[in-house]
Amino acid sequence: MSMSSSLQAVLTGVVSGKIWWDAPLSAWTTFRVGGPADALVTLLDSGELQAVLDLCHREHIAWKILGRGSNILASDDGFRGIVMVLGDGFKKIDVHNEIDAQLCEVCAGGGTGLARLADWCAGQGLSGMEFAAGIPGTVGGAVAMNAGAWGREMADVVVSIELTDRERVRELGGETLSFGYRRCDNLAGETNGSVVSAAVLRLKKESVEQIRCTMQSLLQKRRERQPLSLASGGSVFRNPEGDSAGRLIDAAGLKGFRVGGAEVSDKHANFIVNCGGASAEDIRSLIVHIQHQVRMHSGVELMPEVEFI
Repeated sequence: MSMSSSLQAVLTGVVSGKIWWDAPLSAWTTFRVGGPADALVTLLDSGELQAVLDLCHREHIAWKILGRGSNILASDDGFRGIVMVLGDGFKKIDVHNEIDAQLCEVCAGGGTGLARLADWCAGQGLSGMEFAAGIPGTVGGAVAMNAGAWGREMADVVVSIELTDRERVRELGGETLSFGYRRCDNLAGETNGSVVSAAVLRLKKESVEQIRCTMQSLLQKRRERQPLSLASGGSVFRNPEGDSAGRLIDAAGLKGFRVGGAEVSDKHANFIVNCGGASAEDIRSLIVHIQHQVRMHSGVELMPEVEFI
């Protein structure tokens, strides 16, 4: 094992959930690639999260929060540190505040699956999260990257977030909460040691039937336009302002281009799919090739949306 026995003992002492030693990240990421992390732990509550964050700080151990593993490219060499997964204590959904006859606020834990949250909101007759139907992520990750689809994004509904670090749990909202394209500004710089442990969303009350109809329509579009039958990390590149990364990649003639087991999807050019046996290096090399070819063809520098670990 890569982690010393003394550190293993300390980690075991502060975590009551499951611990996997030398855990292959290929089993935890939607690309289905990645070498072993020294340890992968499931944290059951904020106390355990703070204890592990404090251990990492004291022992200078690298750490990473992992949601459902989408938008992540984990190295073939693995991750020298602790990967944390938010467990049951971070998956609660509750009505936070009934504002009036039209608006309601909902609090969702950072480990809550986006698709589950969208379905729960639909069942309550609360509209605003329909865009998240089918997105394989969690609330925490979606806030951190301001996830979006179909012209909507988390910034449209999030009114406050709960941030947990090794010393405190605090809430950010109002003018202090700032989002940009595929980012939450509050999770950069001095707050990069924080974890989104919950978020409060403001939603509109509508009929259950209308909300579910919209979700079914968006799910159908997703099935028609995205390569859901193959392993992928989701959209690989951010859309340049006023344009589409998929259109630029397609215009460069790259649909179907392959490096090893990694291929530019024939269905949607901004998806790289694992056709079987792809390595992280195959995918990384394909990303670099796409950037080069699009730069040569259109002069646009594509920026990855995928996070490299």
